Amino acid sequence: MKILSSDKKVHRLALDAALLGLTLILAFVEVLVPVTAWIPLPGFKLGLSNIGILTAAYICSPSDAALVSLGKVVITALLFGNVTSFIFSASGAAAVLILLFLLRALPILERPFGFVGISVLCAVFHNMGQLGSAAFVMSTTAVFSYVPLLLAASCLYGTVNGLILNFIFQRRLKL
Repeated sequence: MKILSSDKKVHRLALDAALLGLTLILAFVEVLVPVTAWIPLPGFKLGLSNIGILTAAYICSPSDAALVSLGKVVITALLFGNVTSFIFSASGAAAVLILLFLLRALPILERPFGFVGISVLCAVFHNMGQLGSAAFVMSTTAVFSYVPLLLAASCLYGTVNGLILNFIFQRRLKL
């Protein structure tokens, strides 16, 4: 990692804080939207808050995304959840961060996907990370019966979030 000047460090810290704020606002919106009316899975959310985390990964770095993600997991667990929701959220976030580090380390993997594909992959990894922790916590593999429904929802909501990211990066950030 290269050493940043003090101005760049402050700028990066401010950007990470702004992205964490955005992520928390989107997490709050997710709490308000009753997705379980459409998808009969307890605790299922739209994944809107992942827009802030993916933005951090691609504007700054996967390390910044990890900080934003950690802040989101801890703060949302304190505000809206409990220990179990923290475990599930943290395991899903860890799976996504592993994916983001791999994609950024091996750009040949990243190129064919674009934001829509990456967002779908992140949704799939997040759900699989959560299912893994659910199987561990509940000592049962029955939770894996939800895989087909979760894959379908990951594709749908990951596509929507990816399209939002495409809009943000093409229209607003002029990247």
